[in-house]
Amino acid sequence: MKYVKAFVWPFVAFIIYLLVQVVASLPLGMALAINPNADKSFWMSVTLLVSSIITAVVLMIMPPYDLRSSFKSVGCKYEAALIGVVAVVLGLVGFNIMTEQLELENWMEELFMGMSKNVLGFLAIGVFGPICEEIVFRGGIMRPLLKKGLNPWVVILVSAFIFGMAHGNPAQVPFAGFLGVVFGVVYYRTGSLVLTTLCHILNNSFSVLLMNIYGDKANDMTFDSMLGHGTATALMVVTILACVAMLYWFWKKTESTYVDISKAENNTITYDLGELKNEE
Repeated sequence: MKYVKAFVWPFVAFIIYLLVQVVASLPLGMALAINPNADKSFWMSVTLLVSSIITAVVLMIMPPYDLRSSFKSVGCKYEAALIGVVAVVLGLVGFNIMTEQLELENWMEELFMGMSKNVLGFLAIGVFGPICEEIVFRGGIMRPLLKKGLNPWVVILVSAFIFGMAHGNPAQVPFAGFLGVVFGVVYYRTGSLVLTTLCHILNNSFSVLLMNIYGDKANDMTFDSMLGHGTATALMVVTILACVAMLYWFWKKTESTYVDISKAENNTITYDLGELKNEE
């Protein structure tokens, strides 16, 4: 029963995320019903932008989450923060190559291409979408579970799985899932959403920028096509192993500055420069 109750607030956070998306999509449905030739990319950009902002604001101020303090600092020393960022970047490269080589169907390719061509689409995909997702999947799901004393690795993997599946698009699910593990480790060791949010924005904005610059050709710019299959595979293995090594280094670097949140189950948690400390 203890563990069932632990999932109540993470479940609520995810339901809020879904419900806001559904409500925000009503204008899109109305626009297409009135005019079947309406610009779907534009209205989808509006939907994602509005739903991301509303969801982020709601979870930031709701007492069970109250995540405003999670953006006050990086939560660790700057040397460790740099190691964490490098780990994430290596993971982005390695898992991206892995996803490319799986050759999964991309249901959202045409829509994303259209959204990348307008400012609202860029803001929705590249900026506010990542902010919202970090607030939901790291702050709204991971934080309550960690406060209840669940095993950190279970929490990280559960959050990463939900994060991956929530994308729905086959071409995005494995990439998002693996990246969710990396983001989860960084969040767990810092108690801050700053690093994961910045890296998430960097990844999405770079993708949108490529689509803007190269258009339809962006989808053909794979590591395999540029480097050859063998070289791309070798790069994938090297970057993923390097990502794991950097995460381990990051873990060691943050060990002396992070108080294990799982020990604080019966206490009030506060954030102080990203470190989680028990109030007596």
